Amino acid sequence: MPAFEREWASALEVPRSTFSLTALYEVVQVRQARLASAPAVDAFVASGYDDSAFVDMAELRSRRR
Repeated sequence: MPAFEREWASALEVPRSTFSLTALYEVVQVRQARLASAPAVDAFVASGYDDSAFVDMAELRSRRR
């Protein structure tokens, strides 16, 4: 949990330093997506499947824009 808290604090620095609501909205959106997907990720990791051919979610998000 400390890594999650560190990452959250770091992610909030950009909106705080730039006073950007858009940046804050993006940080919150990413956090909500991670929290929503956490049970599925935990189940996948527990299942023992090979994840060596994964796709970076940041890359997928950039393709949609």
